[in-house]
Amino acid sequence: MTENLSIKRVPNRRRMCRKDLPPKNSSNMVSRHTILLLFLVMGLASADFSASFKNFIIDNYSQQMYDDLARNDLGAVGSYGGGTHDGNGPTSRRAVILVHGTTNNAGNFFGQRNALLTNGWSEETVYGTTYGSGSAEITPATDVSMECEFVQQMRNFIKVVADFTKQKVDIIGYSLGSPIVRKAILGGNCVDDENVDLGGPLTDSVETYISVAGANKASYLCVLPITNACSSVNGLFCLSSFLKNINSEQRYEGSHIYSIYGIQDDKVGFTNLPCLSRNSRINNSDQEFSNATGNHDAILSGTIDLQMNLLNAH
Repeated sequence: MTENLSIKRVPNRRRMCRKDLPPKNSSNMVSRHTILLLFLVMGLASADFSASFKNFIIDNYSQQMYDDLARNDLGAVGSYGGGTHDGNGPTSRRAVILVHGTTNNAGNFFGQRNALLTNGWSEETVYGTTYGSGSAEITPATDVSMECEFVQQMRNFIKVVADFTKQKVDIIGYSLGSPIVRKAILGGNCVDDENVDLGGPLTDSVETYISVAGANKASYLCVLPITNACSSVNGLFCLSSFLKNINSEQRYEGSHIYSIYGIQDDKVGFTNLPCLSRNSRINNSDQEFSNATGNHDAILSGTIDLQMNLLNAH
């Protein structure tokens, strides 16, 4: 069976819009409008891939591949990456791919992206795309499972970024993004659609893999498989076929593997029922950092210095 590089489209994807908020009084109208304008300009500057990266994808893959990865239907939050690199040689350092979690989009991790950009990385070496609808208003968290389409998209993204930067990549998987991108690296048949053969492991394309508050073994909220998110097939129930699949093999995520998590995580949680395993643990990883402080969102954003230190270690 040959490797499938196409992506099944999600129906009814809509562009995300923000409602206009009227000023409370006329005296602050100018300042509010100025702030909004600056925000929109910054957002537009961050939207989509760079022209060179866009052309590289279209020329070397297809227009459809570009559309799938760029996610221009989401506007400024859909994707980023590429800079002025032309794809003809290696970038100055390895690229970092940021993989978002449940009901998020690439734009939700602008904070992490900007931290990287001010600490030695560049537009050429920080990349993000959005899988799924990218919004809890469109797809509530209880309806989000780890679909074959999401895995295919992240797998294609890893390949395209590695090809464009002409070297291995580093990957940070946040929350639900960790099990999804781990399956993308592992390959094999999709769990929810065994007719789709993803191909062999991408281990040789990944130098450092970091899971941050990753739902690698389960979510503590999924005690029973009663919602799509907790599906016994491709959900975060600890006995789901998807989680069994990605944890059946070890050390395929990259040359160096780390996990960061904490006991106060209020979304993924620390342990689960009925398996009683640590939800964010990756078996046989190089190192675990299990003492991250704060709730789930605080762990994602508050450990960026540690994340960068681990990236810089190799």
